[in-house]
Amino acid sequence: MEDLKKDGTCFVCGPQNPKGLHIHPQRWEKGSFFEFVAEPTFCGWNKYLHGGVISLLFDELLGWTSRFLGYKALTARLEIRYRKVVPIGTKLLFRGELKGERKGLLFIDTLALFEDGSVAAEGKGTMMVVGKESSSPPENP
Repeated sequence: MEDLKKDGTCFVCGPQNPKGLHIHPQRWEKGSFFEFVAEPTFCGWNKYLHGGVISLLFDELLGWTSRFLGYKALTARLEIRYRKVVPIGTKLLFRGELKGERKGLLFIDTLALFEDGSVAAEGKGTMMVVGKESSSPPENP
C-alpha cells in the first residue's frame, strides 16, 4: 500500500479540491472537532440535511482524530445513530473522541451536536492503524 499522505485534495478537508467541503478540523486533547453548516447543496428529503453527509463527516472525524493523536489509520467500521433531523441552514459541531486502543485498532466515538448541545447524531468507529505519524501532525489541515 502506498504511504498515507494529506496532499490537499481530500473532498472533505482539502483546500485544493475546488468542489470539496473545505472543513477545518481542529485538535482537542481527546481527538478532533469542526463546525459544519447544513447548506442547501446537502439537502436530502423535505429541507433536511441528507444523512449520508453526516456519515461522510463522521468518517472524516475518525481520520483526523487518529491523525491528531499520532496515527496513520484507515476506517474499518462506522456505525451511526441518527437522533434528530437537521434542517437546512443549521450549524452543527462535530466531535471525535478516542475511547480505546487494542491490537492495532482505535475505537472512536463521534457526535454531531446542535448549538444548544442536543445530539443530532452519534457514531462509533473503528480505525485500522497502518503506521505512526513521523512528526507531530499539524493543528489544522
